[in-house]
Amino acid sequence: MSRRKHELSVAEWELMQVIWDVSGPVTVREVLETAYPNDEKAYTTVQTLMNILVDKGFLKRKKEGLVNRYTPAVRREKVLDASVSGVAERMFSGSFGAMASFLVSRKLSDEDIAALRLLLDEKEDAS
Repeated sequence: MSRRKHELSVAEWELMQVIWDVSGPVTVREVLETAYPNDEKAYTTVQTLMNILVDKGFLKRKKEGLVNRYTPAVRREKVLDASVSGVAERMFSGSFGAMASFLVSRKLSDEDIAALRLLLDEKEDAS
């Protein structure tokens, strides 16, 4: 099985974010209206993407009458962990420290750094 089967495209991420945020099963129409309220994508495009997500194992599909209802098959945290680990592996030779250093020195605001300091302090206190 290729690694791409376990990765999400940008469009797939958009749909999964909507689906994870809903507390129960959703239809293609509900996802379309939430993710693209201004008709940025066609119904068939969203339907195709959701079927791809079923094939990849990210969604479960259940037929209810004439309608398919979809639920997440994988928790958001698990997908985030795998995605971040993949970035660390590909771009930072597997080093989370190098990735964190890059983010702190180039991409984080002062507020982000303060929040990170607090998180690190809490983690250290818990150890």
